[in-house]
Amino acid sequence: MRAFLVVLVALAGLPLAANDLAFNLSGTTGPDFGNQLNDTEVEVARFVVQGSGGAVQVDAVTVHVSNFALADEAFTGVRLFYDANNNGSFEVSEQVGSDQVPSGVADDLTFTGSFTVPNGGIRTLQLRVDIGMNATAYGQAYDFSVDPQTDVVLNDTINDQVTTMTVATSNSITIRHSENQLVPGTGNPSSPRTASHNSSNFPGLHFVISSLNPTAPGQLQGIDLSSITISITCAAAGETATITGLTLWQDDGDSAFEPSSGEVLIQSRTPADVSKWIISTNVINVTFDGTVIQNLADIPSGLTRTFWVGINFGGDPDATCEVLVSRTGILGALGADADFFVGTPNSVSGNVISVVTPPPAPKGAEPPGEGGCSSTDGTGRFWWLLAAAAVFVTIGRNCLRKLRVT
Repeated sequence: MRAFLVVLVALAGLPLAANDLAFNLSGTTGPDFGNQLNDTEVEVARFVVQGSGGAVQVDAVTVHVSNFALADEAFTGVRLFYDANNNGSFEVSEQVGSDQVPSGVADDLTFTGSFTVPNGGIRTLQLRVDIGMNATAYGQAYDFSVDPQTDVVLNDTINDQVTTMTVATSNSITIRHSENQLVPGTGNPSSPRTASHNSSNFPGLHFVISSLNPTAPGQLQGIDLSSITISITCAAAGETATITGLTLWQDDGDSAFEPSSGEVLIQSRTPADVSKWIISTNVINVTFDGTVIQNLADIPSGLTRTFWVGINFGGDPDATCEVLVSRTGILGALGADADFFVGTPNSVSGNVISVVTPPPAPKGAEPPGEGGCSSTDGTGRFWWLLAAAAVFVTIGRNCLRKLRVT
């Protein structure tokens, strides 16, 4: 009996069976994405919570933002919502606590507000941000995370517990204006070619700038071009003198190079454009910029613009060269961090061009007369021999007459 009482007292000192709360990142959280400035109500993550053993009341959730020293430059407000009625939407009345603003000195954003996760039920939390207008945020990436063991505060810390041990981390949001890709044009040369000296507007390169569709929930814009730099790489430094001009054209849409009838001239450069025609050993970097580039219409998100590069060659020496554009050589008006180019492909090449002196034309037929015959056939020689034979016959006849007379 005494032993039974001891066990009963011991059991009385233990807590009742705990109600469990699972806290995880939702599978509906989108992939990494880019988003423009001055955009509001941007969803960056969803979390799911599930109670078991009984309902669990949550009193606060702390969310951590990466790159926190610059988070205050990017976000003017962060909000957390709890889908209490489980209808898949997040109403104003379902906001947890009040808006939080990153401080730039700490990574934590605490949302103090109670919500109850029912027993056996799954509910969703949504995290939204408002993005500011500070351009210093361009190129900066952020993600948001919750460590369930330390960041979820329960009302009943004796009878309830969080069972999830894994940190729930959203995918990244990067602040951009546009995201773009450099790709080869369908008319881009696929094999080495040969050009003659003193030829002009030889087709050197065909390339496309594609302003990519934003990944939901991103809301990116198109690119406003500022400059395009084309590189010509020669086999040797001395061969750069053979390159006398470069012209940028906008393709009229048929992918065929027709500089005199189809393509739209954008700009031409020569070595006289000192600051735009830079030679470094065997490489020439030619920059097309200024008003003519800025006046090109923006390339809206989801659309493309196609370009041809024509190259001019002078006289000697013979040369071997390659025309190329790299993604880093294309700049939008807002800079590389804002008008971003994805890394693949890194560049587009127009293939190798050999500039050579054409072989001399074959000599024509030597005219009959000088030298006594034509080099084209044996007819002249035949008549010469025939004439010689006639002479010998005549001489022979005369000799015979003289002999008869004597």
